[in-house]
Order: sequence, then C-alpha cells, then structure tokens
Amino acid sequence: MKKIYRNNALANQGITTKEDLQQRLLDIFEIVDSQNSALVGVYKLVFPDWDRIKQIEGFPEVGREMWKYICNLFIEFDRQHHPNVFHGGIWLNNGFSSNDRLDGWAISFDTVKVIYA
Repeated sequence: MKKIYRNNALANQGITTKEDLQQRLLDIFEIVDSQNSALVGVYKLVFPDWDRIKQIEGFPEVGREMWKYICNLFIEFDRQHHPNVFHGGIWLNNGFSSNDRLDGWAISFDTVKVIYA
C-alpha cells in the first residue's frame, strides 16, 4: 500500500492509501443519482469544508493515474444513468486537471484559490 498524498484533508478522513481513495470514490458513485452529485461528491472529498466555500478559482491537479480512474468512474456512471450524453463529459469540463509531473495519485492545489463565504 503506497502512501499517496500531501493532503491533510484526506488523511483527516482516514484516507491514506491509493486503495482507501479508490474505495471512497467508488462509494460516492454508488450512492449518487446524477452527474452533478457525483462531481460535488468528488470535490467534497478534497475540500471537506465545501459548505463554507463561496467559489473555487482554478482546478486541483492530480496525477494521470488518478485522473483516469475518476474519469472512468464518470464514463461508467454515464453509461448506466445517462446513456444519451457524452460519457464522462462533466469530468472533462469541470473535474480536476491532470498533471504528468505529479505522482500517479498525488493531488496539488497550487493552481487553486478558494474563496470562503
């Protein structure tokens, strides 16, 4: 089990390994009923103070492996629940950015500005 983060928000939720994060992401997609709910669920995972946030400028950057994993979850979700939309489109348009310079499951907030309410 490889430790993956430089992210205290995830560690505070008990997510300290790639497998922990994969399971938590799967859990999100099992309980939601819409693309928007899935997207918000993913954001809440890395921004646990979501309810206090007014606006997020920019996008978190993640390693390519993590980006592909989440994208595939959105694609599969859309196949099952939204067959008439571009599968994974919401992730491509509003999800995290992929950064090849990051380790596969690392997350960077260097390009993000959070504005609180």
